[in-house]
Amino acid sequence: MDEIVKTSIDEIVTQLGRIRVLPIVVTDDVQQAIWCVATLAENGLRTVEITLRTPNAMTVLAEVVKACPEVCVGAGTIITTQQLKAVQDSGAAFGISPGITPMLARAAVDAKLPYFPGVGSASDVMLALEHGFNVVKLFPSDVLGSTKMAKALGGPFPEVRFCLTGGVTLAETAQLLKQSNVLCVGGSWMCPPSLIEANEWTIIAQLAGDAAAAGRE
Repeated sequence: MDEIVKTSIDEIVTQLGRIRVLPIVVTDDVQQAIWCVATLAENGLRTVEITLRTPNAMTVLAEVVKACPEVCVGAGTIITTQQLKAVQDSGAAFGISPGITPMLARAAVDAKLPYFPGVGSASDVMLALEHGFNVVKLFPSDVLGSTKMAKALGGPFPEVRFCLTGGVTLAETAQLLKQSNVLCVGGSWMCPPSLIEANEWTIIAQLAGDAAAAGRE
């Protein structure tokens, strides 16, 4: 576990740049989360995000980190500094937010936790860069224009790379990843909550394999 805790942001960015697809796991059940993450990893997706959208999410996150030391496990939907601290204490390798605030950005810098803030405008990107973050989450990608938005922001911010999340599907993944400043895409289409709840690990394995293949294209 120590190896994952100490993973640097450069190492995580390298992993995301190689896999190019970040699964987003949404479940409140510890054992199902562990099975899901293990299934994703076995089928080519070894970097995952556990979202903090459910009541038991922080416990799920900590238990997955312990049970899956071979996987780079991060936390998503961080919206408060208290959550950021809890994520750091859980041993998660990185954190992701749907947006950015000055207070949360400063806390992430102070925590020295690899962190990817969310952006939805040029002003957000400027705020991220002021705090040293040049890999960001574009969310909600489909509403904001997806690669059109990423390409437009690439003009004034050529050093910034984007993870597109929100409305991404398998069918469009390979095309989205052709945009030069798109590092990766994220979503839950390879592990929908309904399939996790139904313990459909064979289906999730197939979906994960398809997502990993799309990332390699």
